[in-house]
Amino acid sequence: MLLAIDTSGPFCSAAIADGTKVISSQSEELGRGHAERLMPLLEELLDQALVEWTDVTKVACTTGPGSFTGLRVGLATARGLALALNCPCVGVSVFEAMATNQPMPLGVVMDAKRDQLWLQTFNKDGDAFGKPLATPIADALSHIPPTVFHLAGSGASILASQDKRFKLINEFASPPIEGVLRCASSDNSILDKPKPLYLRAPDAKPQQPAILKS
Repeated sequence: MLLAIDTSGPFCSAAIADGTKVISSQSEELGRGHAERLMPLLEELLDQALVEWTDVTKVACTTGPGSFTGLRVGLATARGLALALNCPCVGVSVFEAMATNQPMPLGVVMDAKRDQLWLQTFNKDGDAFGKPLATPIADALSHIPPTVFHLAGSGASILASQDKRFKLINEFASPPIEGVLRCASSDNSILDKPKPLYLRAPDAKPQQPAILKS
């Protein structure tokens, strides 16, 4: 059984599959509170699927980009479960999950706020043109090959409004959990201890030590 987790965005999602067949899935829009909700959601998911923890033979989790806190929660949980269950842990990027079962060529565009976008483009065969990147909105079009005219993701409408060649597929803020499952089930290379995909520095800054005045 494959267990997939996504906490990269506003949704807290999980699903379990037997091979390519999805047995059960859950997705809740939280915004915040992934750390408190994830494990109870997983317990509910397994109960619905009539599956025991010992039946899980592989764990998958989105690596990002996305919320720093959400990514840490999902990845830490996935790695901890894989360790406890003595099974592989696979990392799937948000871009890969969003691009699964979509028309190609495709650009996955996520709204990173602060006048920035995260994006990655895929050719007609579904292979990535290059690595994912962060770019100012003003420069984003220059990173999209002319053959790409389908767009998906929370930032897709931003670019679709700038160029009429684009067809808007969706504006999902989080990848469908079924996309995470499909990527993980088709990935032959097991990524042990997958790491978060950060495309910019965290918002939080370390505190500076106080300077005592004499």
